[in-house]
Amino acid sequence: MYKELFRRRFGNIVFYAEGDGGGGGGGEAPAWHADHPYLSENPEAAKAYSKYTDVNEALKGGHEAMKKTGMPYWLPDDHSKLTDDQKNEIRANVAKMEGVPGTPDGYNLEVSKETKAIIDERGMADFKVFAKEKNIPNGLANELLGFQTAFVDRLNGMREEAIKKIASDTFKQFSKDCEGDSNAVLRQTWIKEYLQGFCKDAEGKPDPKMWESVKKRLFFEENGIELVLLRALRDPAQKAKGEGGAPPGGAPQAAAKGSLDYPEMDT
Repeated sequence: MYKELFRRRFGNIVFYAEGDGGGGGGGEAPAWHADHPYLSENPEAAKAYSKYTDVNEALKGGHEAMKKTGMPYWLPDDHSKLTDDQKNEIRANVAKMEGVPGTPDGYNLEVSKETKAIIDERGMADFKVFAKEKNIPNGLANELLGFQTAFVDRLNGMREEAIKKIASDTFKQFSKDCEGDSNAVLRQTWIKEYLQGFCKDAEGKPDPKMWESVKKRLFFEENGIELVLLRALRDPAQKAKGEGGAPPGGAPQAAAKGSLDYPEMDT
């Protein structure tokens, strides 16, 4: 009876603590250990139980013995019987074994140099907290970060292709409005110059950063994105050139090269 009880009670104990297991005296093992193969196969457990003179005393003092072997748990066949504290401690020890850092700041993450995804300090800090909460090892965290940045790059690429097509279609229609590609290109140049005149700082000085931001939103490469906006600004931009950039009956005059660049923007 005791043999079966001992096997069922202690045969599934998981010893995971660091160190020598503690507890138990050194020297020769008690004679009753010979009746329990589990002890002969598990030196750490045998050492912990060597303080007991017989199996009955070992069963009664099992709780203390388990503490001395690093507070292991008997894992039942039905894991749902484990308490939340037991589950959390098991997870913590497994996480440590798998290489999960002790704190979010312990993660050593590397962002691919090829990615165009923008990852700020706040985003990186949030990701580290997430990884720690989910007990994600450092290596796997780097893989997840790489997958995420690659996914963002793909989405950005798809968005850029969509905007490129819109800009191309817009230019085709604007060229019809202007009766030719060259006129459309020139009038877009005037429109950019016109808009650039409104990009000023609080002191009324040209603001290159503001212009770059506006240009990025309204133009793709050199072509406008919004056809309605180009149509609305075509005449005001032409008028701003000085009584109409295109003299009556004549072809539009080309803008001087570099006339749309602020001196501060020269590189």
